[in-house]
This record gives sequence, C-alpha cells and structure tokens, in this order.
Amino acid sequence: MHTTMNVHKKYFILILIIGVLFTFLASEATAQQRNFAVHIPFTGIEMGTEDEVHVDVNLRNMTNDDVDVKLEVERDPKADNWDVRFVSSQWGGFGVSRVRLGTGDENKEVNIKLRIKPGENAEPGNYKFIVKASANGVAREYPVFVHLKGGKVAVDAGAGRIELETKYPVLEGAAGKSLSFEIKVKNNSDKEVVVDFVTVTPSGWNAYVTPRWETDKRINSIKITANSSETLNFTVVPPIETEKGEYPLEFHTKAGDSDVKLDLKVVVEGTYKLQIVPETRRLNFDIVAGKESQQIFYVWNEGSAPIENISFLVASKPEDWEITFKPDKIGVLEPLAKTEKPEIVEVIFKAPERTIPGDYQVVLTAAGDQDKRSIELRATVKVPTTWGWIGVGIIIVVIALLFGIFAKLKRR
Repeated sequence: MHTTMNVHKKYFILILIIGVLFTFLASEATAQQRNFAVHIPFTGIEMGTEDEVHVDVNLRNMTNDDVDVKLEVERDPKADNWDVRFVSSQWGGFGVSRVRLGTGDENKEVNIKLRIKPGENAEPGNYKFIVKASANGVAREYPVFVHLKGGKVAVDAGAGRIELETKYPVLEGAAGKSLSFEIKVKNNSDKEVVVDFVTVTPSGWNAYVTPRWETDKRINSIKITANSSETLNFTVVPPIETEKGEYPLEFHTKAGDSDVKLDLKVVVEGTYKLQIVPETRRLNFDIVAGKESQQIFYVWNEGSAPIENISFLVASKPEDWEITFKPDKIGVLEPLAKTEKPEIVEVIFKAPERTIPGDYQVVLTAAGDQDKRSIELRATVKVPTTWGWIGVGIIIVVIALLFGIFAKLKRR
C-alpha cells in the first residue's frame, strides 16, 4: 500500500513538472510571438485606375529590446506592373524595407505607408496584396484587398478645405540670420486630416517647419482635427553670402489630392560684419606713465550692406586712465568692397603718473546699429626715462659709498 502511494506521488510530481515546463514554454512562445505588433486600419480599399492610394501601416515594439522588422509585400499575380511598395511618407517619402523599433516613447512606434498605384491598362476587378512582417524568426501576414474601378474615384479630402494664413508674408533681414513666418493652417472639413508640408526655397537656403511653441522640434506633417487650426513656424536662413535683393518662397500643404500654396517673400538687406584692428596687427602696446600713447586702428565693414551710427566706447580700463577717440563716431560705414579702404581711428591712451609698471587690460568696442565688435588689448606701463637716469645715479652713489667704506676698513 505504501509502495503504491509512493508511485502515485512520483507520477504526480512528474506531471506537475511537465505542466510547469509546458506553461513556461508556452509563455515564452507567446512572448516571442508578441515581440512586435502590426496594425493596418484599412484592409479593404476601393480605388480607380487613375488613383494612387497610401495605406497606413503602424508597427509597435512589444518588448523591452530593440526589434528589427523586415517588410515585404506579395502582390497579386494580376498586378505585376503595379507600383506597390512601402514608403516613409506620402510626400517625398523614401522606400522602406526594414524598420528599427526602439524602446523609448519616441521610437517605440513607427508609421509608414503602403503605396499602391495601378499599372498601365490595369483591369477593374478584385486584387489581393499580402503585407509580410518578420523579426527574430517570427513572421506574420496581413492581407489588403483592393477593389479596382475604372477612372478616378478617390475622395479629395483636402481640396478646398485647407486654408493657409499669415499676417506677414514678407520678411526683411540680413543674410545668415534666421527669419520665421508664422502660418496658420485651417482644416475646414468635418474630418480629421493629416497635412504634409513641402517648402520651396532658393538653392542653399536652410528651411524647416516647427510647431508654434516647440521651436526645437522639426516636423514635416501634422494631424489637424475637424474644423480646427494649427499655427506653425516656417523658418528660413539665407546663406551668409546671399546678395542683397528679394527672394520668393513657397509653402505648400498637401492633404489627399489637394495642394494649397502660400506665396512668401524674403528681402535680404545684406550682411553686416564690423571689424576693428590695430595698425600694428598686435594686441599689445607700450605706454609711459604720465604720458600719452597714440595708437592707430583700422575699422571696416566686411559685410555687403552699410552699418550705421558707429560709436567708439571704452568697455573696460584701469582706474583713472584717460582714453579718447578721434573721431569718436562714424555716421555710415559702407562695405569694404565698395570703399576699398578702411577708416582710420586714432586712440589716445594716458596712464596716471604714479601708475605701477606692469601689464594692464583695456577693452575697446565699436558699436553700430547693425553690428558691433570688441577688441581686448594689453598695455605695458613703463617708468619715464628721467626716473631711469635718477635710478642709475642712485646706483652709482651707492656703489661709490660702498667702495669708500671698503677703503677705510682696509687702512685699519
């Protein structure tokens, strides 16, 4: 009897271990199967032979590790000449064959588009495309059905319903400086719309779009709810070498088949670059305490537009020093390319008579309406020559006295 109970107990333990192991393996398999998720909200599409459809494909990481998802699309045999591929964006998007899903909030989920465009002479009828996604040995398939009709049947979600407004369509500024247009994008439809942005600027210009209150975040599309609006900043930066003149820009919004354009303009007044340099090209000079030291400085404008109302100021100097400028102002400083020579400014320094010999720092500033420049100098103060001769005389007297003392001591 006791032996029978032991046998039953062993069987029970064995079955329990097998059950736990099976549960563990099943949970591991389930976890592996759920390492990523794919969601395609629209799996049945009606379109015309002249239409182009972009189907949303959402991929999400379901783990705490990065997941590299491989994407493929199996086309219907009857659609061998169709353009069917994954792209990163509906407007100006590049082809996609793999998606890296990260673990952070910003890169855990990725949205791409499945572009479907019928080929030439496509026959109306039913077509089936299979989206294939695989990662870490797990593969999934998602069918997308297309009912093709003749002609063009896609609804234009944005035509006549997206409006663009800006209070200031013309901005004026200097080359190399950023200029921002504030643009309101209105969705006058009863449906939520995803609006993509396309900008047209002169070659070499830097241009980007940001949300109104998040200027550090650059975007190329935005989702606008029904009967509402979003305000954006469209920022451009003309290159520093941009010549003075007017430059037209274009800001486009694309939603569905619509393309709404806003014409803008930037007036570049030129660049402003003030320079001030000592005639000697050295940032140090000598000065004798109690005497004036005259230094010549060259001032010029390396930009392409005039700098107005330039004043010369002492930003920093030792106590009781006197510093004057001749002249102390310049009304207009034309570009060096136009004047072909710099302006000359005389600066007169004077240190008090009792100034201790040594090095002293002086900072001068040339400031105009459009630009300013500071220059840091080192003035080395020396004693007057007369004091030098007095010092030599004192040394000679001291030596003579020492010789006299030695002579007396030697006689004794």
